[in-house]
Amino acid sequence: MVDLQFSLQGRSVPRDYADALWQAIRAALPWLDSETQAGVHPLYGLSPGGEEWYLSRRSHLNLRLPRERVADAQALVGVQLDLAGLSIEVGKVTEKAIAHTPVLYSKFVTLDAAADGLPDEAQFFAACLEELGKLELKPHSVLCGKRQSARATHGTLHGFSLMVTGLDEAATLRLMKHGLGVERKRGCGIFIPHKSNPSDGS
Repeated sequence: MVDLQFSLQGRSVPRDYADALWQAIRAALPWLDSETQAGVHPLYGLSPGGEEWYLSRRSHLNLRLPRERVADAQALVGVQLDLAGLSIEVGKVTEKAIAHTPVLYSKFVTLDAAADGLPDEAQFFAACLEELGKLELKPHSVLCGKRQSARATHGTLHGFSLMVTGLDEAATLRLMKHGLGVERKRGCGIFIPHKSNPSDGS
C-alpha cells in the first residue's frame, strides 16, 4: 500500500464533503469501488469558513492504494471534481511511502455504517479493541477522541477519532494497510502518523 498525494486547486469544499468527494472520485476512477482496502483520506490543508472549508496552497487529496494501482490512479490528474456544486481541480501527484511510526491517528473511525444515533463511547472503545484483536494487533494504548459524524447517501455516519500507540513496525504497517471499521472511501478508519493537536480541517 502507498499514499498518493494530489495537489488541489479551487476555492472551497462543503463543510460535510466526504460523501460528495467519494462520489466524484468514484465517477472518475470506477475501479476504485472494488478495491476493498483502498481509502480516501480526509482532505488536508483546509481552513474553516461558515458552511465551507477553504482551500489553500497546501491543500491536497490523499488516496491509500495498492501499489499496483498507482499508474491507474494518475488518471485523476487534471480532473474537475464537483462537490455539491463546488468545483475543485486535481493537480500533480506525488507518491508517499507508508512507514512505521510510534503513534497512529485516525480522524474518524466508524464501526457500523447503518448505526442509528450516536454510539456509546465505552461500547465503541470495546468494539475497537475487538477489531484490533482480529488483526492480531496488541497496541500499548488506544485512546478515543472527539465524536465525529458525517452525512452519507445511506444515512449519517457516527464514530470517534482514535489514537493507537506502541505497535511494532509490522503491526503498524498492518493497521495502515487494513484500517479499522468501515467507510474507508469516505475518509473513515484510515491511520496516519500522529501530529500534535490535529485539527478537524486537516
